[in-house]
Amino acid sequence: MENLTVAAAAEKIRTYLKRDTLRPYFVVADGAAETDDFKKIFGGLEKIYVSDFCAGDFPLDTDLFIEKLNGLKNDALCFGLGEYIFFTGQEDVLRSLQDRIFTRKIIFFCRGISNLLERLADEDFKFRTNQLCHVVGRDNFSAVKFNPNIKIPTDAKNFSELLQLAEAGKQKITVQTDLPLVNVREIKNFYDAIKNLEPNFSAPPEALDDAKWREYFSDDTCDGYPPDHWRTFAAGFKNKIADPYLKFVFARSKNFEAYKKNLFFALLDVDEKIFEKFYALRKAAIKNFSSPHLFEFIEHLKNFPDDAKFLTDNTAAERRAMIEAVQGKEKISDALLKNFPALKDYLTDYDFEDALLTKYFRRYKKIKLTNIDDEDFKNFVREPSTRKIYNRFETRQTLLDRADKNSALYWSDALGVEFLGFIQARANRLGLCTTIQVARAELPTLTSVNKNFFDEWRGSKFKKNPQPDEIKHSPEKFSPDGKCSAPTYIDDELLSVDKILEEIQNALTSERAEKIILTSDHGASRPAVMFGRENIFKMTCAGEHGGRCCPKNFLDEKPPGATEENGWWVLANYDRFAGSRLATVEVHGGATLEEVLVPVIEFQISR
Repeated sequence: MENLTVAAAAEKIRTYLKRDTLRPYFVVADGAAETDDFKKIFGGLEKIYVSDFCAGDFPLDTDLFIEKLNGLKNDALCFGLGEYIFFTGQEDVLRSLQDRIFTRKIIFFCRGISNLLERLADEDFKFRTNQLCHVVGRDNFSAVKFNPNIKIPTDAKNFSELLQLAEAGKQKITVQTDLPLVNVREIKNFYDAIKNLEPNFSAPPEALDDAKWREYFSDDTCDGYPPDHWRTFAAGFKNKIADPYLKFVFARSKNFEAYKKNLFFALLDVDEKIFEKFYALRKAAIKNFSSPHLFEFIEHLKNFPDDAKFLTDNTAAERRAMIEAVQGKEKISDALLKNFPALKDYLTDYDFEDALLTKYFRRYKKIKLTNIDDEDFKNFVREPSTRKIYNRFETRQTLLDRADKNSALYWSDALGVEFLGFIQARANRLGLCTTIQVARAELPTLTSVNKNFFDEWRGSKFKKNPQPDEIKHSPEKFSPDGKCSAPTYIDDELLSVDKILEEIQNALTSERAEKIILTSDHGASRPAVMFGRENIFKMTCAGEHGGRCCPKNFLDEKPPGATEENGWWVLANYDRFAGSRLATVEVHGGATLEEVLVPVIEFQISR
């Protein structure tokens, strides 16, 4: 088909208008500008628009359209037929008009269907020569169809409006319609809508669910959100993740769900050269949110010999997992001590200025933490149990009698000297100056026997803090063979002591007190629970407090390893008097060093 200029095509139309035929004439005029030129040249002819016969979101009412054409009183120009066929694919409309005889001459200006008209011309020579011409121009219109469920503004609210805009020469049109259209890009969801705006957008559709794509479409800002927020993940779509670890996680995540999991698991794939840096970044990233993937990660790490390397002290679950990881082990890994600094502080030696005591509590804390069945230590305890080593120390009351009465007294129930290394380290970080003394409690090491110091204190005093003792008497499960479970409660103990020190710091900095003396009624023993499972001594009176002590009766002989105090038999080793309910977490009432020795610590603000 020959390509004509607008002027040449206009001459063809004028010739058609002079002929006696009443068959319609078709002009292939793909460019909107060319169509406008014809409107000007033939401005005197009646104008017919196909869109007027499409009611709202319905296709062409063919009968009404034909009725209109048959009822014309003047020759007419018809616009929109090509666009209608282009969008609907209804070629039969054109075929029904091709050979129809009308009462007046009609020129159809057709955009977008040059190929179809070419086929018709090839089929019918007379049609080619008498009813058709082609104007030089380019097809320059397109449409994007949005699913009506996507509530966003579009150029056209229905099909009729789409056709009107196309007839008016608009090149790019968006429309919401339920009609099945062809030759349009269909936007079924908000991901498609984003791709429509940004053709080079490379994120896969499964990266986010449709609700999040909807939000992203409305606002693609991704700066300043928490690491576990989907917008932080979405920042990777535009290569705007600054944190190297989060960028590493994003690169391994096909969608947001995978990203949330990989926040925890991606650390396992980090090269050793950058491990320390990425560990620190990851720790900071996951510090302030909880996730079920954390527990999945902890469970997964149980297959790793160096699981503590990947854990942090951010959460109780991780800290407890690190405690569980050392059960039955003599060696505590450097990674665990590095990643759980509070536990490292707990295991730090306090110098008792007595090598025996320093060694004793070093080993005691190791046994308590790891659940090691240490026969040497049990024998070690049995030996001094008959020598009353604790009598080297002055009583708590003696030390308090010499203390500054202007000090405020703080009683923490069941706070033994095992925590002195921890208290020393934490107090230094809080800017607290400490003067530490070690005292001995009264026997048996029961609160009822060791509370006069508090009642008789004439200076100011804090309310008794029962929490450390409550932690030691919490329920605990045992294995079928009677073995203690992992002492995860140590985490609670350390947190409890930290809170005590913070309370003391706050009181000193707010000048509610110039000095504060921290002490306790007694300590407690974990090995007495671990090792004292069997009834050893049956006395006239039943044992009490987990079998650690027993009311004295003149009919009884003093058992080995026991001492007589205040009308009680008190055990200084890990044996048990019969008749008492088994203790669970820890126990007190006996005379082991961890039960008898208590701290007396004076705190001041460092100047």
